This record gives sequence, structure tokens and C-alpha cells, in this order.
Amino acid sequence: MKLSEELEQLFMSKFEQGLFSGNILVAKEGKPIYIGTFGLSNYHSGKKLSENSLFELASVTKPMTAMGIMILEEQGKLNYDDTIKKWIPSFPYETITLRHALTHTSGLPDYMELFESRWDHHCIATNRDVLRLLTEHRPPLYFDSGEKYQYSNTGYVCLAMIIEKVSDMSYAMFMLQHIFKPSAMQRTRVMNRRYYPEDVEDFAFGYIRDENSALISLPDDLPGYEFVNYLDGIQGDGMIHSTIMDLLSLDRALKRGDLLCASSLELALSSIVTKDGQKTPCGFGWFIDQSPKTGKKVFHSGGWPGYTTMLCCYIETDYTIIILNNVEYHTEDNLHESVSDWLQQIETYIFH
Repeated sequence: MKLSEELEQLFMSKFEQGLFSGNILVAKEGKPIYIGTFGLSNYHSGKKLSENSLFELASVTKPMTAMGIMILEEQGKLNYDDTIKKWIPSFPYETITLRHALTHTSGLPDYMELFESRWDHHCIATNRDVLRLLTEHRPPLYFDSGEKYQYSNTGYVCLAMIIEKVSDMSYAMFMLQHIFKPSAMQRTRVMNRRYYPEDVEDFAFGYIRDENSALISLPDDLPGYEFVNYLDGIQGDGMIHSTIMDLLSLDRALKRGDLLCASSLELALSSIVTKDGQKTPCGFGWFIDQSPKTGKKVFHSGGWPGYTTMLCCYIETDYTIIILNNVEYHTEDNLHESVSDWLQQIETYIFH
């Protein structure tokens, strides 16, 4: 049986079991060898997904934010060892550098926790509000910058602000001009759809399925998910929206050197050692893994209510796997699969 047939059977089964809804692409040397679309882009109207459906990427945004900083570094407009405070004078922490933010070694406190207790949840926050709350309340760092590794959304919000300051462009416009257009990403955009509503064709809404009733709802309508509204204006750690085809175009643009020079890309895909002797699992915006079965792979996953996403590139074999899921599913027996589970199962078929 062909790989495409095996993967179609695998994900059709998952869809029928209520474990998956979304789009999958597997490519070899940039050429799709499997594209799967399962489920609906709008579970209220019944509109089906297409291979061009636009999904919220959540943290798969971060590699692109990192690319933005690296492009500015190649242009000679900033240095990785600049402090954030150099570019944002009101920033309340003196020693944190762009390199620390890029590699999740900043120790910055979690802005989401800050907004949970210090923000009017009837208002939608923006990056400027993140800076303002950090400045006003100055929550302590988790550790001294560079000392340890700890994943940080706050660091990538700060990087987005620096992109704006250094380029004198909005984050959305900079991404469009320097990453999306050069990569021929035709539908990709920075979008805060609750803060600035837009009518977007073939948009894949993200849903939550109730474990008991199987009712599918938007998180906006559910108690406990208020943060999807009041954090909707924040960019850099998330809020890029894209398609499986556009993400494949990004992968090829990086491979061709259209966005970054070879030395920059090598730096982005290399881990570092922190002061406590820990080797970080990531470079600049990418997670890095090496196994005898798959060889070196670089990837980033994303999760936000209603969405689970993955972009994974295999360096030696030149496979690319992209997964965009738009329903958080649970079956009656609470069986649940993560994007990492789906990735591993696809790898089993490819690298058997």
C-alpha cells in the first residue's frame, strides 16, 4: 500500500473516532506526497475544510518572529546581544538580551498569569499593555537571564515589539513584507480576529468538543475560556494564521536561502548550553531533536483553545510534515491524542 493510502486510512479512522479534524500535509523534497482534509471549517454552517483553509497557528508563530529578528540582524540594524531595554527603554529588566528571548533563557514572568489577575477582562489587551503591566508591577524574574531554559511566551511578545521599533513598521506589515511575500505565502497573515474582526474566506474556526455531550462550541462561548478574548490583541508569540500549502512554501524558502543566509539558519537550528550546564532543546524559535530513526528534525508545535498545530522539517531526508487541527476532541472514554502523537504515528509510516 502506498504511503498516501496508509496515511489516508490512519486519519480517516481518527476522524471517524472523533480524534481529529483538520488538514495534514506530508512532503518529500518540497513535493506533497500526501494531503488530507478531514472535517469542517465551520461546524455551525457545515462548510468543509479545504487544503487552503486558514488556521490560527498559535506558537508555530514563534519561528517566524525569530526570523524577523534575524532578518534585522542580517541588515545590521540590531545585535542579538542587545538588551531589550536598549530598544524599549521602559522595559523593567536590565540584563535580558534578544538572544535570551530567542532561546527561552530570559527568565521572564508569564504575561498570561499577570493578565489573569491584573487586567480588566472586558478589554482586549495588546503588546503595549503587556509592556505596561510588566513595567507597573515588575513581577520577579523566574531566574537570572541566561541561567536556565524555560519556555517563554513573554519573550516573543517583546521580540515582536522590537521588530516594530527597529523596522518602524507594524509587526503584521513587517512579517508580510519580509517573510510572507518572499516565501510566496499567499494567504498567511497576522490576524487578531476578535480585536479587529475581518471577514476571511475559508477560515477554519477552532472549536472545543464537550467530553460528555459531544457538543462542539467556540471557546468564546464557554466559561473558563475568557482569555481567548481579552488576550486576542497580543502578537509575536502567536496570531499568525496560515495554511498547509503556505507553510510548505515557508519551508522551501528557508531551504533555498530566500529568507536567511546559511550562517543565520545554522544558528537558528543550534541549541545552546545555559549557565547551569543544561543543553536547551531549542535554537532561535525552533525546537531541535535527533534520533537514529528520523535523523535531525526541527519543529514547533502550537496550541490555543480550538487549535493544535505542528510544523516539522527533517534535515537529512528532506521530509516536511504539517498538521493543522481545529477541534479539541475527547471521546466518551476520554481518549485524547496530541499533535505529538499524530506526528509520531506519521513518522512510523515514513521511517519504518
